[in-house]
Amino acid sequence: MKAKDVMSAKVVTISCQATVLDAAKLMLDRGISGLPVVSEEGRLVGIVTAGDLLRHPTPKRSTISDGLANISSRTAGMSRTS
Repeated sequence: MKAKDVMSAKVVTISCQATVLDAAKLMLDRGISGLPVVSEEGRLVGIVTAGDLLRHPTPKRSTISDGLANISSRTAGMSRTS
């Protein structure tokens, strides 16, 4: 089985200027657990997941950009294993 066999074909994205609350609501409304985050130019700048929102609580008015920066600063010294 390949990734294309289980992926979502209709991709829902969110702007990096959207709030964390907007992201949470969108995930709940669409029944999804992650969102590609795009810049104002439509370029992919990251991904926010439901797990990110649980692990890295931020103030409701924070933007996704703030949240991504917050996550990056908290995980800067951590190594990733797959």
